[in-house]
Amino acid sequence: MADLTGAHTKRRQIQNLARNGVPHTINAAGWPVVMWSAVEGSAKKATEADGGWSSNAMRPAA
Repeated sequence: MADLTGAHTKRRQIQNLARNGVPHTINAAGWPVVMWSAVEGSAKKATEADGGWSSNAMRPAA
């Protein structure tokens, strides 16, 4: 995490991640945890992966 944020303390790492908009969680020991997909940019939203949901009312009539 220090390589990603440039900080070595919990508080500074969390501040840096929040300031840069990196999605993260805090583990039970108080350290920030970032998923690989957030770093690599491979995360996709569910609606993008399956084409999304749309109402039948919005679909053209056949």
